[in-house]
Amino acid sequence: MLKISEQKKLNLKYRIVANFASFYLHLTGFFTKYIYGGSKASFELDARQRCIYAFWHNQQLFLLYPKRKQGKICVLVSMSKDGEYIARSLPKFKMKAMRGSTTRGGYSALRGLMDIAEAGYSLAITPDGPRGPIYNARSGIIYLAQKTRLPIIPAGVACSNKITVNSWDKFQIPLPFGRCAIVYGDAVWVGEADDTEAARRRLTDILNSATAEAARIAARR
Repeated sequence: MLKISEQKKLNLKYRIVANFASFYLHLTGFFTKYIYGGSKASFELDARQRCIYAFWHNQQLFLLYPKRKQGKICVLVSMSKDGEYIARSLPKFKMKAMRGSTTRGGYSALRGLMDIAEAGYSLAITPDGPRGPIYNARSGIIYLAQKTRLPIIPAGVACSNKITVNSWDKFQIPLPFGRCAIVYGDAVWVGEADDTEAARRRLTDILNSATAEAARIAARR
């Protein structure tokens, strides 16, 4: 148990880092050229109804700026210390955080996301988080799509100008003055009677294909 003085120092640290991260990502986003591609049907679906956004764990910083004005998006954020920084930054992009993951607080987080979806929010999940394996969707997002009856919209994202961190997921930090490609794959609908393992594999394949396409677009001169 942390002493009160230690907790205050920790809260101050979280607040300072979150404020800096928000400022940096807004500044970087302003000086980034965004290019969109992929499934027209998914873009139209995104514009007219709630959905579950799926993107790989190492791409999560790329979507904050372009989605900042959309409103009513709730992001599943891990219970880790790193997750605390992200959770505190999300309100600065008009987004809400739900804490939990498939390894810590999993069921309660999924239950909370279902309730938030009922309240009119779209959801955002990194299906290979929080510990991988990288680029391989886990089953939690499929279960959530079944229960909420919301379509999963897979988004592959790539930036031409970035830093790649030496972590399990090769976490990426965008740099300004680059191009960021956002490619939507075909939406994945999961019914109660559907094969969930087949849906999980399909989502993995679509996300990897969309990410590869985004990387090709972002690399173009």
